[in-house]
Amino acid sequence: MSAKRSLLLGAATNWAAFAATLVVSFFLAPYLIQNLGDARYGVWCVVESILAYFTLFDLGIAACLVRFVAKFHATNERTELNKLVSACLVIFAIAAVGVLLLGSALVPFVAPGLERKLGEPGDIAPFMFLMLANLAVTLPLSVFPTMLDGLQRYAIKSAVRLVFLVIRVSGIVYVIETTPGLWSLAVVFTITNLLEHAVMALLAFHFLPGLHLSRRIVDRETLHRVKGYSVDAFLAMLAGRVTVQTGAIVVGGFLTVAAAAHYAIAARLVELAKNLLRSATTTLTPAISEREARGDFDGVRSVLLDGTRWVLYLVLPIHLGMLFFGKPFLTRWIGGSEYAAFCFPAVAILSATLTIGVAQSVASRILYGMGKLRLFSRLALMEAAVNLGLSLLLVGPYGLEGVAIAVAVPNVLFCLFVIGYACFVLEVSTARYLLTSWLKPVLAACVPAMVWWFVTPADATWLGIAVGIVTGLIPFAVVVAGIELLPRVAAARRGVREAEHPEPGCRTVDAAV
Repeated sequence: MSAKRSLLLGAATNWAAFAATLVVSFFLAPYLIQNLGDARYGVWCVVESILAYFTLFDLGIAACLVRFVAKFHATNERTELNKLVSACLVIFAIAAVGVLLLGSALVPFVAPGLERKLGEPGDIAPFMFLMLANLAVTLPLSVFPTMLDGLQRYAIKSAVRLVFLVIRVSGIVYVIETTPGLWSLAVVFTITNLLEHAVMALLAFHFLPGLHLSRRIVDRETLHRVKGYSVDAFLAMLAGRVTVQTGAIVVGGFLTVAAAAHYAIAARLVELAKNLLRSATTTLTPAISEREARGDFDGVRSVLLDGTRWVLYLVLPIHLGMLFFGKPFLTRWIGGSEYAAFCFPAVAILSATLTIGVAQSVASRILYGMGKLRLFSRLALMEAAVNLGLSLLLVGPYGLEGVAIAVAVPNVLFCLFVIGYACFVLEVSTARYLLTSWLKPVLAACVPAMVWWFVTPADATWLGIAVGIVTGLIPFAVVVAGIELLPRVAAARRGVREAEHPEPGCRTVDAAV
C-alpha cells in the first residue's frame, strides 16, 4: 500500500505540474498569435519543430538514467550509481558541443528561407542561435532533474517547475508588452531555463549526499551499460520526434507558414491532451525498474492493467469532448471561426491517436522500465518512416488533412503493437487485458457520448462550452464511481461485519488459541 501511495503521489504531482503548463499554453497561444501575428507565430512553430530534432542529442541517456538510478538506488549500489551519472554527464557534455557545431552550420541555411516566407527582415537567425545555445547548455544540466525522476522525487521537482513556470510566463508577458519579438522571447526562455536546472542540481545533491561526479571514475563497463540501453531509447526518441514534429515542417515547406500555424494548433491541441496524461504515466518507469529489481512481476502486471484502466477513464471523455466540442472550442480559444474551420478537420483526424496513444503510454513505460526496447524502437522507426513518406505523398493533394492522416494511421497501428508486446512480455492474455483494462472505461464513456450527442453543437462561448461539457461529465463521474467505488465500499462493509460477528467455527478456533 505504501508503494501504491508513493506511485499515486508521483503521478499526481507530475500531472499537476504539466496541467499547469497546459493551462499556460492554452492562454498563451492566442496571446502570442495576436501580438506576433499569424506569419511570425508560424515561423515560431516551424523553428520550434526544427529545434525539437536537436533534442535527439539526448541520445536516450535520460531514459537510461531514470532506469538505472531507480535500480541502483533500490539495491543500494552507490558506487555504480556514481559511475553511471558521471558517464552520462560526460556524454552529455560531448553532445552539447555537437549541438553547437551542427546548429551553427544549419542556421545560415534555414533562417534566410524563413525570412523570405515571413516577407520581412527579422530576428530569426539570432533567435535560433540563442535557442541552440540554450539547448546545448541544458543537455548536461538535464542529468539532475532526470536523477530526481529516478529517485521518484516528483513532488519537489514539480514544485520547482511550477515556480519557474510563473517566472517564465511573467517574463514572456513583460517582453511582449514592451519589446515584442522572437529574440526577446528566446532571452526569457534561456534565463529561466538555466536557473531552473541549477535549482534541480542542488536538489539532486541534497537527496543523494554521497553523490560523487568525476570523469575519472567512468569505466568501460559503465559506458557499455549506458550504450546498451541508450541506443534503443535513442532510436525510439528519434522516431517520436519524426512522428510529432514532421507534420508542421512538411506543411510549412510545401504550403505556407500560415498553414503551418493552422496545423501546429491542431497537432498541439491533441498532443497537449496526450501529454497531460502521459505526464502521469512517465512516473511509472522508475517504479517498474524498482519492482523488477526486487522480482515483483505481479506488481508490474498490476501496474499495466490497473494503470491502463485509470488512464482510460481520464482520456475517453477528453477524446469524445474534443470531437463534440472541438469546433466551438477552437473558435473561442483562437478567436475566430476561420481558424476553427482550418484546424478542426485535422484535430478530428489526429484525435484518432489519442485514446490508443495514452493506453500505449502505460505499456511503453513497462518496456522502458524493464529494458525491453529493442523491438519497440525498431517498430517506432518503421512508424516514423511511413509517417514521413505518407506526409510527403498526401500534403499536395489533401493539404492539412492529408498530413493528419499520414500521422494518425501509422501511429494507431504502432500503439496496438506496443500494447500487444507488453502483454506478451508480462504473459498477460489479450482477453484479460481487454476485460480488466478496457471494458469498464468504454462502457462508462458511452454515457457522456449519448448526452453530448444531444447537447452539441454548443455556442462558441466559454459558458456554453462549459455547460455542455459538464452536462456529460457529471453522469460519467457517477457511473465511474458506481463501477469502481461501490464494490470496494461493499467489500469493506462485509469485512467489518465479519470482524464484529465472526462465524461460529472462527470463535471456536479463537477460543482454542
